[in-house]
Amino acid sequence: MLSLRAPENSSAGVIHVVDQENASAALSQAAGDQILVALPEASEHGRDSDSFSSSVSAAFFVLAKINGPSRTQRIADAAYARLLDTAQELLLMIERDLTSGGCRLISGLVLSEVRTVPQYSIFGGWSGWSVELTFE
Repeated sequence: MLSLRAPENSSAGVIHVVDQENASAALSQAAGDQILVALPEASEHGRDSDSFSSSVSAAFFVLAKINGPSRTQRIADAAYARLLDTAQELLLMIERDLTSGGCRLISGLVLSEVRTVPQYSIFGGWSGWSVELTFE
C-alpha cells in the first residue's frame, strides 16, 4: 500500500495520511482528483501459538472537490463514475502486488474483504469513494 500510485489513465495525485486531521490538512492545498492512502494497520490475535493469526487493514480514498456552487447532478454523477473507475483500477493494482511481491507489507497475504463506500463532503468538502481492505 505504501507504493500505491495513480493508475496510468489517471492524473490523480497520491497523498499518504495517518488520520482524518492529517487528511484534511493535506487536501486543503490540493486540487483535482486525489488518491488518499491511509497508512495500514496490523493486528495480531490468538490465545496461543496454535491459534495465532494476523491481519492488515488498509484504506484508500479516491476523491474530488465536486461540492461547489456549480455542482449539478450530471457533474456529480460523472465524477463518482470516474472516481469509481480509478478505485477499481487501484484494486487491480493491489491484487497484482499481492502475487508479485510489489508491496512487502501485503506480499503473501490474502485479500479477505473489500468494502467500497460512497462518500460525500469529507475531509473538508471532498467527495468520492472510500475502499477499506482487510488482508489475512
